[in-house]
Amino acid sequence: MMDHSQYRTAVLTDPNDPDPKLRAHLENCAQCRAFTAKLQGFESNLARALRIDVPAAAPADVAALASRRSPARQPAAAARWLALAASALLGAVLVGTIWLALPTRSLAAAVVAHMAGEPEAWTTEAAVPVPALAAVLQNAKIRLMPQAGTVSYASSCAFRGYVVPHLVVQSESGPVTVMVLVHETQAKTTQFDEQGYRGVIVPVKDHGALAVLVKDPQADAATVAKIAQRVRESIVWTR
Repeated sequence: MMDHSQYRTAVLTDPNDPDPKLRAHLENCAQCRAFTAKLQGFESNLARALRIDVPAAAPADVAALASRRSPARQPAAAARWLALAASALLGAVLVGTIWLALPTRSLAAAVVAHMAGEPEAWTTEAAVPVPALAAVLQNAKIRLMPQAGTVSYASSCAFRGYVVPHLVVQSESGPVTVMVLVHETQAKTTQFDEQGYRGVIVPVKDHGALAVLVKDPQADAATVAKIAQRVRESIVWTR
């Protein structure tokens, strides 16, 4: 059966994918219906931004047309062209803003969706056996310093086309999920609060990004940022 992460990855790649498995999952998942509605809203906003009516005449032709008009009508024609140019610029800015914002929103949504697919990750406080943890860390080419805390869950997970380490570390705010996303590109630190998870995606120079999430409703943004900083400082990159 298709899970949240698989569904959302598929619709982000192709919102019109006719795969019947996608339709079946959508009909039985309220969370993914809400996610799809947001995505369709984005597509609608983008389409509106791109619908800019441009007259058939090129700017060079406008000068010739204006020279044949009376002086009284020339200012009005110029004003219309200025308004058109302003509309085109506004549309370009809107499209650019949407496209710049979408990757971050998509990454955060994919991380949260992945959490929903592994609820057992939050249910234990016992430390992962050393050999099992070592295998996951070795696959990711990282080591963890002791200050990271007790690792109570460790798995090498498929995520957006790559295998990444999914860890849960115990903290003063309870269990903290850490995903090491070496294949992602993140320009700046981004915080999010979605579906009961409060988290942050932190860029790591030359090593992609870290996604850090908590479920504690009392954990504010500053607390999450502090936990993320500690986790980041606890990782030793071996490649």
